[in-house]
Amino acid sequence: MQAPNVKDIPWQILSAKYYIKAGVFSNINYIQRVDTVGGQAPKVGCDSSYVGNEVRVNYSANYYFYGAAQ
Repeated sequence: MQAPNVKDIPWQILSAKYYIKAGVFSNINYIQRVDTVGGQAPKVGCDSSYVGNEVRVNYSANYYFYGAAQ
């Protein structure tokens, strides 16, 4: 889902593909990313002439983890 501000990366809900056997994340079925701020790739500098360069982009979001009750 598009974030309210088009300058922010989209909100998402993802299905967990891999499970761990123990711990706080062992029962996670879905991960939701909302309230994103920033995170978009730069408009320029993402082509073969920039291979090996690093660009830092400000980003924040809230993540929610959903799973079956234990």
